[in-house]
Amino acid sequence: MLTRVTLAATAALLLVGGTAMAQDSIKARKDGFQTSKNAMAEIKDLLGSDKVAQVGPAAQRMSAFAAQIPTLFPAGSDKGDTKAKADIWANNADFTAKAQAYEAAAKGLEAAAATGDKAATAKQFAAVGGACKACHERYRAD
Repeated sequence: MLTRVTLAATAALLLVGGTAMAQDSIKARKDGFQTSKNAMAEIKDLLGSDKVAQVGPAAQRMSAFAAQIPTLFPAGSDKGDTKAKADIWANNADFTAKAQAYEAAAKGLEAAAATGDKAATAKQFAAVGGACKACHERYRAD
């Protein structure tokens, strides 16, 4: 009898722990996507103000987050307050490739900004936006 109670208690703790871990992942990715959204707005303003030299740090924040994206969608984190579609887990290789494309685009934006070339930086900024869109179209619910 004691063994059954112990097993039931252990199962309940694992379930609660798993749910907490999924919620932590959801919060971490929401925070990261908000940071990226803020960085995009900041970069847009900087490019409009001819402050290309200041774009690098915002682009770096995006690339740092992008590198984490594949780890922020563990199995079971599709439940709760999230817009993540089930396709993320069904097509994880494609999802990861899209996250890596976003990271590469953000790193390219850092590099373009370092040259001081506004046209090249603006072009790479558009590439970052395209990488975001490519992933959101397939993997984010509206």
